[in-house]
Amino acid sequence: MSLETSPVVKRMGHHGSLRLAFEPRNGKTALAGRYASTPFGAVRAGYSDSSGMPEIQVTNPSGGILGGDRLEMEVSLAPYSSATILTQGATKAYRGRVADQRAVFDLGKGAFLEYLPHHLIPYAGSNFRQVSEFRIDADAALFCWEAFAAGRVARGERFEYESLSNRTRILREGVPRVIDGFDLSGGGEPFGGYSYMASFYVLAPADLSPLADELHEALGGAASLASASAPSYGLCAARIFSGRAQELYRSLNACRVVVRSFLDLSPPPREVW
Repeated sequence: MSLETSPVVKRMGHHGSLRLAFEPRNGKTALAGRYASTPFGAVRAGYSDSSGMPEIQVTNPSGGILGGDRLEMEVSLAPYSSATILTQGATKAYRGRVADQRAVFDLGKGAFLEYLPHHLIPYAGSNFRQVSEFRIDADAALFCWEAFAAGRVARGERFEYESLSNRTRILREGVPRVIDGFDLSGGGEPFGGYSYMASFYVLAPADLSPLADELHEALGGAASLASASAPSYGLCAARIFSGRAQELYRSLNACRVVVRSFLDLSPPPREVW
């Protein structure tokens, strides 16, 4: 009598986690809790000015996202804390099986978060899915953006990925305020001939119509196709298409200056490039 055994399934890719917790402490915001597992790198808080707001840079020493990777981020801001979260550079999605990145951000009463990751570069043959969810208190404020390249455009590689999916959800007090995203397959010119696309969102407990007007004016002077609007109270959103990465970040950095000024925050300590 033979003994049948189940085939051994080899796990593909990394299952990495990053968890960050912020809380006010001694007149500034402290990184009160942190945990990172491969492929996320070590995390520390830096203070670039006297505002007491820490800047966190998310790193990935492996250089990109491999097929089969599953990355999870959990970020929480206690009431009246604030933080800026950046990435070390553009995220590369390599050829292979579907890779996932899922991020959840919780903002307590009076908290403020800037989440400003660099753009994603989907390589030929890659499959990437991303979901970002922000759960914010009625009195919290948020400025976040997301950006995508057509591919490795310097090598003439445009929209040669197999699949690219993105979802952004922003909920205030559990009520959806932003549901945005796309599902793309390779081929075509979904960016209308441009090489980079970005979206950003501002949420604050205020009328943001004047902010939308300021942003629309700031974007009008950039070498990009862009527009900003305030579709509802407490929400401002913008979309940007650019031919070059430098143009994209010039627009995004200009908007960041306007947003911080409108929210009565100090100017950005440095630009994102």
